[in-house]
Amino acid sequence: MKHHFFGNPKSQLFGVYHRPRGIASAPPRAVLICPPIGQEYIRTHWCLRLMASQMCRNSTHVLRMDYSGIGDSAGSVQTVQTLDRWISDIRIGIDRLKELSGAGTVMLVGLRLGATLAAAAARQSHDVNSLVLWEPVEDGESYLEELRTMHRKMLDLWVCKMTTPDDENVEELLGSNYSRSLIESIKAADGDFGSVIQPQLIVVPEKPVVNFVHPQPTVQKVMLVADEYNWDDLRSLETAWLRSRTARQIVDSTADMFERLNDFDALAAPALVAPTMSNLPSSSSTGAIA
Repeated sequence: MKHHFFGNPKSQLFGVYHRPRGIASAPPRAVLICPPIGQEYIRTHWCLRLMASQMCRNSTHVLRMDYSGIGDSAGSVQTVQTLDRWISDIRIGIDRLKELSGAGTVMLVGLRLGATLAAAAARQSHDVNSLVLWEPVEDGESYLEELRTMHRKMLDLWVCKMTTPDDENVEELLGSNYSRSLIESIKAADGDFGSVIQPQLIVVPEKPVVNFVHPQPTVQKVMLVADEYNWDDLRSLETAWLRSRTARQIVDSTADMFERLNDFDALAAPALVAPTMSNLPSSSSTGAIA
């Protein structure tokens, strides 16, 4: 693993690069992992690291990145004004991964709000060949309400009455202070995955809240997984999000996706015409994990 900073010297981003093990594939395969934010970033860190390590064993270049003000990247999350800043960070991450790997195109793997950001970045890019959207945030307003509910429950645990910042400038949610303008930007966010032309694999629980429908059905495939997990469970805040079985399934599915992308010559150069998802191997087909 290579820990390093990249991007604008005045506001550098932090990334961990996982070099492929064994014989590298030709053309190179590259995955940029787009994490969640806030407490979800902390809880899912171990799982995403595990997934990156498994991907690099499949001859894949992997970059895990932190957005501006998140993790070890420069700045404070409170200075981030809109989601556009983080979408721009993903764009910088794509360029960095292409530089490190020599890949012409990159697959984006996003979790929760990271998946929503990845989809937005893909709409703006010609060098994103496909996406894996793991339990994406479909509705920003509902997502914020879940965080606020947990935040209120957390405050109620204290013996003395507590208050946290919540005014026209900033709102604290589970230990992170977000600018009011960023809160409004998150509130307005929606998945809009139907406008993404790149092939996309959406990973959701067996009983999804949202039915994902793309205007071009062959572009999108939904994988149902057996994991039972509530993101709004306050008791889970202090435990790691361990989903090794689903992570392994996603790793296998990305390997299959790369094979199909290579058949369409979508790895060596920007994919102006994206392949479809209709013939992906059975390991990524719709259905629960056995």
